[in-house]
Parts: sequence; structure tokens; C-alpha cells
Amino acid sequence: MLYSSAAGYAIRALTQLALQHSESGRPSPVKEIAERERIPQHFLGKVFQVLARAGILSSTRGPHGGFALARPASHITLYEIVQAIDGTTALESCVIGLASCNDQHPCPHHYRWKPVRDQIREYLQGTTLADLAHALRETTQHQIPRRR
Repeated sequence: MLYSSAAGYAIRALTQLALQHSESGRPSPVKEIAERERIPQHFLGKVFQVLARAGILSSTRGPHGGFALARPASHITLYEIVQAIDGTTALESCVIGLASCNDQHPCPHHYRWKPVRDQIREYLQGTTLADLAHALRETTQHQIPRRR
């Protein structure tokens, strides 16, 4: 697992918001997104509050309120989302938890872990919500409906 379940929920829910925003442009209630993604509503509400404080979401109160992306989906990376929810310490620190681990003072795993960590960071920094929304749209269009 690259990140916590909270970050995973955030990525799933924000991908849905990216899809909805491109179609409707209006805020979405947490309840609607939570039901669609099968995420506990109360938990998703707390995650969305964190994302709003981080400037990833905007919120609107009232009967037609909800949450919307604060910026275009193409300008929000997975790295920003993970940073807001989990922080990025795991991508910067020693894989075995040593306080001082770097190229000058490496731990036994440093040179094997460093390229993996760098690839993960590059993936998160180079992947946007627009990328995920596009991929989700593509995969759902090509799925064969299940027989009931």
C-alpha cells in the first residue's frame, strides 16, 4: 500500500468529482459521492474538510451546496492529495526508520529503496485527477455489462 485508506478514499472521491465537474460544473454533496464510492459518509466528510483546508476542494453551504474541485482537475496531482492527507514523510525518509540516512550515510537498504521511492514520487507528481478521470471513463466504456 502506497498510502493510507483515507488517501485512497480521497483519490477515489476526487476522481468522481473530476468526472462530475466536467459534466455538470456544480458542487456535489458528500452523501452522493460516499454512496457512489461506498465510502463511509462521516469519514469522507472529514477527509473533504482536510482537502478544502489544503486548497484542493471548495465548499458551498446550503440546499444546493457540496464540494467541488478548487482548481481544474488537470492541475491537481496525486502527490498533492497524498501530501494533504498522509504527508510525504514516507517518500522522504529512511525506509527502515533511521534518523540519518542519505547518500553520505546510507542504511543497508538505501541504494535499493531510493530508485523505487523516486519512481513512486514521480508517478504521484506526474499523475493528475484529469488523468484518472480519463482512465476511469475509458475503462467503464469498454467494460462488458454483467448478466443478472
